[in-house]
Amino acid sequence: MPFRHLYGMRNCGVRRIESSSPSPSGAVISGTVTSRAASAAATSARTLDFVSAVTVTVVGTSLTMSVDASGYFQISGVPSGDIQLLIQDGASSGVVNISNVVEQEHIEIQLSLSSGSPTLVNQIRSAAKVQLCHRSDANRYHLISVGASAEPDHRAHGDGAVGEFVQADPSKIFDANCQLIAPYIRITKTTNGADANVAPGPSIPVGNPVTWNYMVSNVGTGLLTNVIVTDDKNVAVNCGGLTTLAAGQSMTCTATGVAVAGQYRNVGTVTAVAGALSVSASDASHYFGEQITEESGPKVKLCHRTGSGRYQPIEVGASAERAHRAHGDGKIGEAAPREPGKVFLAGCAVG
Repeated sequence: MPFRHLYGMRNCGVRRIESSSPSPSGAVISGTVTSRAASAAATSARTLDFVSAVTVTVVGTSLTMSVDASGYFQISGVPSGDIQLLIQDGASSGVVNISNVVEQEHIEIQLSLSSGSPTLVNQIRSAAKVQLCHRSDANRYHLISVGASAEPDHRAHGDGAVGEFVQADPSKIFDANCQLIAPYIRITKTTNGADANVAPGPSIPVGNPVTWNYMVSNVGTGLLTNVIVTDDKNVAVNCGGLTTLAAGQSMTCTATGVAVAGQYRNVGTVTAVAGALSVSASDASHYFGEQITEESGPKVKLCHRTGSGRYQPIEVGASAERAHRAHGDGKIGEAAPREPGKVFLAGCAVG
């Protein structure tokens, strides 16, 4: 039975695979089998088709593999030296030669079938190596390439891949230069300038604008990528298109809204990638939406306790005073709650 002339190559080249885990011994040969049409009409179409139902065998061994529906195959444990591949499709068969196969090598090939005869169109060779951060002493690592078969011994020694946790210090990971980094990110959210981690937060008349700021800082020692800031109330957070933060770098994102009645709380969250790790942090903020009516009475000036424990002057309606005092606020000249023997001074300093 002649080879089928299925013309058309969907991806003009050999399909590449990861070679970090070849067989413990021998080489890996993988590739794609395609067939060129014999007719002039098909040839003029300049297309290729992948071939299925074909077997590839390493001559003189029991190593054989049927290609899959896309014409792809992979054979592991191929012996070193000059080898022959037997390509079979029913009664039709042919041989291609592969010279100087090396232990732990990965050879990617492209085979073309025409008039029942296979042709080796292309081959790409690469050593089956694994890159590891090698532990040279108690605290220093450098990048090396080792054969896949040697990887277990190196990992037992304390080596690891870029982006993985460090065996000797699981709180850190290897960066691209095999330096030990501690990925960490921080976010501080404010509402109209107040770091209101706990309720009630600043009083904002219902319908007035609200501005949330999200200050994000890379307080670790390595680069953070894919930095994304979100809010649990689905407000649109704008970070100006910045998605990476170098060590020590910060950025401020913003969101806006309109105050609603009553106690309000939303949470800002930042996520990022450090090597192979994902890091995240969250911070809540509050405000009290104050209904302004004739019954609200005059405004009251208070010293408002922020999430950091400091106080700042604010002005609220009389209807909101009770909630603020329960939070720990007070007036200038009054005793400062939670501060025995101290009072609120001008500017809401405590002394």
